[in-house]
Amino acid sequence: MSKQFFPKIGRIAYEGPDSKNPLAFKHFNADEVVEGKTMRDHMRFAAVYWHTMRGTGGDMFGWGTADRSWNTGECSTKDAIARARAFFEFASKLGVSYYAWHDRDLGSHGKNLKEANAQFDAVGNELKKLQKDTGIGLLWGTAQNFVHPRYMHGAATSCNADAFCFAAAQVKKAMEWTHELGGQGYVFWGGREG
Repeated sequence: MSKQFFPKIGRIAYEGPDSKNPLAFKHFNADEVVEGKTMRDHMRFAAVYWHTMRGTGGDMFGWGTADRSWNTGECSTKDAIARARAFFEFASKLGVSYYAWHDRDLGSHGKNLKEANAQFDAVGNELKKLQKDTGIGLLWGTAQNFVHPRYMHGAATSCNADAFCFAAAQVKKAMEWTHELGGQGYVFWGGREG
């Protein structure tokens, strides 16, 4: 990773409960051994892509408050790859061993499935490189079959054959990339299912 997105922040370390450093772990020591295993192995923390890279800090009462310079909405492949690099820098500095994603958090919905899949492939290949470079592994992936308006009546339970088929193709692609990236599981997330 060449460009740094968080240049003023170094790796966050365990400094103990008496530390005055606001950017230090005070109670979680990943290297502490308990019952023959490190805490890192007992508690497999994962950074989740949607909150970390896509969330704006907004809620129903106001607009977003988080500065996400890499988050431009429906983005180009270049933007999506930059976001992946920012994410792995963030996760590396936190010492997080795993991450998780929805497919459409990695890239855009595109104009059609072919365009969305092409971007997903490009980002997936970048994730593969970033995983190799950092040692951060994929805990699980899933398909985001609920945000786009096509899923207003569900995805796997949609009464619209086009929406159902699109959802099935989207899940297939997400499962393929979860497997390709060595994901330890796949989540069948039914955000709008009836």
